[in-house]
Amino acid sequence: MTARHCLAALVCAALPWAAQALQITGVTPQGEVAQVRQVVVRFDTDAVRFGDARAPAPATVSCSDNQAGRGTGRWNSAREWVWQFQEDLPPGLRCTVAAASGFQSPQGQALSGRNSFAFNTGGPFVRSTRPYGGSIDEEQFFVLRLNGPATLASVQANVWCKVEGLGERVPVRLIEGAERTALLKARHMEDEAAKTPLAIQTLACNRRLPPSAAVQLVFGQGVATPSGIANNV
Repeated sequence: MTARHCLAALVCAALPWAAQALQITGVTPQGEVAQVRQVVVRFDTDAVRFGDARAPAPATVSCSDNQAGRGTGRWNSAREWVWQFQEDLPPGLRCTVAAASGFQSPQGQALSGRNSFAFNTGGPFVRSTRPYGGSIDEEQFFVLRLNGPATLASVQANVWCKVEGLGERVPVRLIEGAERTALLKARHMEDEAAKTPLAIQTLACNRRLPPSAAVQLVFGQGVATPSGIANNV
């Protein structure tokens, strides 16, 4: 057999093997995503017989908080599998999506290519501020409702007041103890704060505010969850 014929034979022999490949073409989310309720895994060809209730899961989803990462998987189509979390993920989680070992399509195609993906849910951000707008007094207390817990040290270091007429940042002080209890009770937030105390931050500008001056409460970069993931916006 000539060299040319040998090459053709080798290529033809490789084709049946190549046909056995099944690959993940996309996983969402990846990287840093603030709000996550589900993971979607997509394939380049049919991975299951759609409608087969016994079709196995092609991947596992695990998060740094096992309780928060609970959910259920389902096939949306023969080429798309979804993991639905029981609740929106809080900030500060790291999650991994790993292909299931030994998974094959009904045609016997083995899963190949990249088999591990990761994302995190970022740092805390503010859902609401009380008071918001309007006039405030010279020793105003503020209540920040966050999307998840933030460490007190990171809040004190990275949140500040911007006061009209002053050329410098005004640090904040944390409102704690009896003052915090009274403030939350007045806002009817004591029950919520009891469940997630670090997600309800109470603070004030660390100086007496000038009368009638415009004041902004700035939530800066670096506010972090207890797991160490900080906001970056």
